[in-house]
Amino acid sequence: MNGLAANVRNHQRVYDTSNVINISKIHLSQQQLKVISKGLKFVPTPTSINTITTVVNCEKSLFSTSKLIKSAAISEISTFIQKWRKPTKFNMNKEEVKLLKEIKTIEDIVIVQADKGGKIVVMNKNDYFNKIEEKLNDLNVYEQVKKDPTTIIKTEINKKVTKMLNQNKITDQNKYYLTSIDDLPKIRGQPKLHKIDTPMRIVTCSRDTITSPISQFIFRIIKELRTTLNGVVCNTSKFVKIISDVKLNQDEHLASLDIQDLYTNIPVSKAIDITLKRLDESKKLDNLPFTKTDIKELLNLALKNSYFQFNGKFYKQKTGLPMGNTLSPILADIYMDEYQKQHLHEVNIPNKIWRYVDDILIITKMNKPQLEKYVYDLNKIRGTIKFTSEFEQNDQINYLDTMLTKTIINNEIILKVRWFRKDTAADRLLNYESSHGKSIKNNIVKNMTARILETTQDNKDQQEDLNKLRDMLLRSNYPLREIEKLIKQTCQEFKSNKNKNKSNDKNDDTAGQIKDKNNNDFICSLTLPYAPGMEVLKRRLEKKLKIKLFFSYPYKLQSQFNQSLKVPSKSVIYQIPCSCKQTYVGQTKVGIDNRMKQHSKTINDNENNSNSEM
Repeated sequence: MNGLAANVRNHQRVYDTSNVINISKIHLSQQQLKVISKGLKFVPTPTSINTITTVVNCEKSLFSTSKLIKSAAISEISTFIQKWRKPTKFNMNKEEVKLLKEIKTIEDIVIVQADKGGKIVVMNKNDYFNKIEEKLNDLNVYEQVKKDPTTIIKTEINKKVTKMLNQNKITDQNKYYLTSIDDLPKIRGQPKLHKIDTPMRIVTCSRDTITSPISQFIFRIIKELRTTLNGVVCNTSKFVKIISDVKLNQDEHLASLDIQDLYTNIPVSKAIDITLKRLDESKKLDNLPFTKTDIKELLNLALKNSYFQFNGKFYKQKTGLPMGNTLSPILADIYMDEYQKQHLHEVNIPNKIWRYVDDILIITKMNKPQLEKYVYDLNKIRGTIKFTSEFEQNDQINYLDTMLTKTIINNEIILKVRWFRKDTAADRLLNYESSHGKSIKNNIVKNMTARILETTQDNKDQQEDLNKLRDMLLRSNYPLREIEKLIKQTCQEFKSNKNKNKSNDKNDDTAGQIKDKNNNDFICSLTLPYAPGMEVLKRRLEKKLKIKLFFSYPYKLQSQFNQSLKVPSKSVIYQIPCSCKQTYVGQTKVGIDNRMKQHSKTINDNENNSNSEM
């Protein structure tokens, strides 16, 4: 029994604040650090249900369903809200709530996630701004723009979308969706604790921003092009299945190539041209109302308007694919697939090369000096794609979250696979005491266990890796009995599924995986802010009405810290009283002023067919 588990069994609660790194000038007490150490995803127990958000989400998600289903769903939700009672148990005591309020009032610090390892970093606000602006001052990648570019972008989008509507290529509903958001992307920083002077990695937040509807619209058209890519790794499970069947020659070695700053170095125009060529070859457009010109113009709108805002200023990413855009991963994959064919002849051999985003694994006859010379020559090729390399050590290399070791069995060289976590990886998961749904916490244990069982092949190694998982879960306040029950259950399910697959002689990607028991067809999905007890509502909606219910968690600690960093959004929920003593609750993503103008126009024009309820 390890020390951590022993303490738990002896009912000795260990408060571990090692996941919080304070590099600010402000001294934080041990008690304050304990509150922060709960994790940025920790959700305090809700004391009320956000009725307005619930109503708006219902209206939006159930818009296209039949009146019968919509009425039944709203009835179920209303009944739940009426019967719901404030919890009697809370996951933060009065002292912790007081400490949280104290932390929120400290204006000179920011509390953010580290770039690697899941650590929480407390740093001076000025340092945070300065380090991000230091990155933005790289004139090869970014430029500051003088004016808010929103109006220009919106005009371009409206022009193209209106043209497609007039050509009967899209519907009015499509047009509304594609022009529905006015917010620009925002950026935030994640400190690189593992590097000297703690530089910042910039993360772009593009969800629900001005070009995201177009990006999602195009993604649905081109996503099938992934099937044209060679050696692209989708996930660890499939990679392990493939790599486990690989046999090496005696003179072959393991190595990896890492593409430096992939997204910002992809030439956008070339990536678009390659995508259009493959789309044309796939005959996908034959069954769609769009021309290649339509797709090209939409791709340009989505990928070349790479503006964002930070600290009251507006910037543009000058080169490469926009960070955070839905389209960037698939465009990068398509471009690199073509790049491999043109420039990586020596290593681009089927079943000898695999790539996950910017990380390439190769099996090569080159020794270490030859590989280094090869990469040196590669980096002299005209263009922006540059590589670094890593060569096997002691017949071993780490790739993604696996450790690969060359092993001789029955006179054949195969690759032994084991679950791998970097030294910088997080040592804890979602805090068990967080007010998340129980199924989420259970699935964390089951999915992590299944990952180890799928990846680590040796039984002794499996037990060691499961013990590492136990330690992570204990640090995250999971009860030991719950951990053991879920791990045992997952192991039994995994073994049962594996035996079934063997007996049925199935050769698919599902061998040994834990199956989803609730794989039903749903007529629509709905997202509501979580409150304790909502699992009952979830079961009723899904079983009775076939409406898939997801939960959102808007009150995580990360949303409560750093209030001064938040940029006002044009996405708001609003309420308008009427002279009939009723109220209208609505949601807009174009700003409240523009939305009021839309309502006024609807009323003045008396549009009987309008979706507006005003």
